[in-house]
Amino acid sequence: MKKLSALVLILIFSFSYAQVSEFQKADSRYERKIKSLYKKYPKPNDERTKQEWLLTEEKISAYKNALEKISEEEKKSFKDVPPPAAPKITKEAEYETGKASFQKLLNEAVDLTFLNFAVNPYKITLKFTLDSKGNVFNARVKGNNEDVNAFIEAAFYRIRDKGKWKPAESNGKPVLSVVSLPLQLNFSKK
Repeated sequence: MKKLSALVLILIFSFSYAQVSEFQKADSRYERKIKSLYKKYPKPNDERTKQEWLLTEEKISAYKNALEKISEEEKKSFKDVPPPAAPKITKEAEYETGKASFQKLLNEAVDLTFLNFAVNPYKITLKFTLDSKGNVFNARVKGNNEDVNAFIEAAFYRIRDKGKWKPAESNGKPVLSVVSLPLQLNFSKK
């Protein structure tokens, strides 16, 4: 059973890494098209504004599609694994350098300048599953703006390997748990 779980997790993480490159492709495609648009329309006008909006919608759609693929792959990988019995948690999961450090890393990874979005603070709840080895999967973000939430979730997958989560414990043994973090992120217009 442990080997099956390990194999499933390896598959999820390799697929998720491929999806991170989907975010990078969407960013690159957006930057390339926006530069071309600014060359074509050096001064702001109605047509440029309309095209900027269409490009923004395209980028949002690309991010949401990549997140959907991650979610579907995670669901496929875990459908044959029986759900674990929820052990009594005696020690909550934590980020190796603390919640504030994680929040700062996440905030820095989110780039919303192209949306011209500034709400300070933007309150979210980040929820994800953390296995007994500290591997993270099935991340979900809840906040007031669905598009912004998608970019925060994508940023989470981008930084997932930049730090380590210490798993929750039950009687001194690491266990699978669901982590729910209320966070406040700050975004500024550039």
